[in-house]
Amino acid sequence: MREGICKLLAVSTQKEQLLCAVKNLMVCNTRIRAYRAELQGRKEPSLGRTEEQSSENGTKDWTACRAKVAISDIRIPLLWKGSDHFSKKEKSQRYAVFCLFRIGAEVFDTEVTIVDEAITDICFENVIIFDEASPDFQVKVELYSCCTEESLCITNTPKKLAKKLKTSLSKATGKKLKVALEEDTTEPLLPADPVIHGAKYSLLAYTTLGLESAEDNFRTHNLTITGNEESSFWLPLYGNLCCRLVVQPYCMTRDMMAGFLNQQQMVGGLTSWRRLYCVLRGGKLLCYYSPEEIEAKVEPALTVSINKETRIRAVDKDSKTRANNFSVINPVSGEGLTQHFATDSRDELHKWMEAFWQHFYDLSQWKHCCEELMKIEIMSPRKPPLFLTKEATSVYHDMSIDSPVKHEGLTDIIHRKIEETDGEFLLGQQKESASALWASLFDGSHEMTFQKNVHLNPKGDTTSPNDSRGKKRRAPPPPSDKSPYSAKPQLV
Repeated sequence: MREGICKLLAVSTQKEQLLCAVKNLMVCNTRIRAYRAELQGRKEPSLGRTEEQSSENGTKDWTACRAKVAISDIRIPLLWKGSDHFSKKEKSQRYAVFCLFRIGAEVFDTEVTIVDEAITDICFENVIIFDEASPDFQVKVELYSCCTEESLCITNTPKKLAKKLKTSLSKATGKKLKVALEEDTTEPLLPADPVIHGAKYSLLAYTTLGLESAEDNFRTHNLTITGNEESSFWLPLYGNLCCRLVVQPYCMTRDMMAGFLNQQQMVGGLTSWRRLYCVLRGGKLLCYYSPEEIEAKVEPALTVSINKETRIRAVDKDSKTRANNFSVINPVSGEGLTQHFATDSRDELHKWMEAFWQHFYDLSQWKHCCEELMKIEIMSPRKPPLFLTKEATSVYHDMSIDSPVKHEGLTDIIHRKIEETDGEFLLGQQKESASALWASLFDGSHEMTFQKNVHLNPKGDTTSPNDSRGKKRRAPPPPSDKSPYSAKPQLV
């Protein structure tokens, strides 16, 4: 990708192409550095125990489940001076701005947005999603900007540089350098990235977001601003980043354990057991009569809460009856609500107990993100209409002072009809429209009369209109005792 971007930069002449290409080159370089750091960390020998090993006292070292982290509704307010923002300048300085997001080796970016003095907020419609985040994640947010008013051009391509070297140095040295450039061995001679005047992005502000910043709502976070007013890339930031940071732990969206369990019931003082298909997900033990009910989205027959207040105990009884029992105790109004379950084997009991302990650990690590499932809203990209696409202007010019949508009530419709018909709307004396007359030809509600058209000469003779020779033929007069033919509507 870097080689392709460098080739594109060598032939691009449009300002928008150069700005996007330089941004993509920066993102590629950032990803390469992140991958190298990740590989270097994996090559180093681990000083501690692995995740699968146990501690000295025999307890297992638990590892919390992963989660999806999504950032959306990104908005960065600007603080322009009143003289700059409200001035009627025909052309003000414009800046190209984009955001970079990083968690470990995962790097994402937004599209390039053009900002001028008429824009009050820098808005990005991207939804950034990290799929494998740990509870101690740190999202590094970086805002880059570039002034677009400077001339955008590549100073020296390899061929131009070779020509200058050939004329400035000795003839023999220039020939050797030209051959080296033509053989694509330019790595030791030229920098990896081409230098483009007027298309250099600089870090404008940054911040770091963690688990404590996650909330299923729109929140404001502080930004650390770099640079000053003397910098060419500087923008008057308000100092805040507004966004929606959502975290979805896998224990809230995936089945952490599933299988058949036998639930104890007391019917008329007698103990009975019913077999249920149970799923541990989202802080609940969902019990169905069969796995097919899950696909059919049937309400579970029993729902048992599994939270930080829940207590689970394994009960060993006589092997002749059921030796693989466990109880789930939830405090309700100061008392414990107990549900008894039994597995089919000792191994199944061990798997269920491991799943419960893992679930408790996930809830303790992801904290408030497990209280209720946060939703990630992925919107389809919106494209403007082809003939309505225009250059970005002031938001105040685009705003409508009046209400954009005004629903016309029934009384408004009646008043408008009275004004259009001069009161005839109330009297029911509206004139029949032309469309109603044409429609009557097909519904048979009107009587139509057809009569043959004839031409009479001054002498009273009839002449056929289709007679090109001008011959006069006397047409027989119509019968006097018969009326002209009329088409009357027939009732079926």
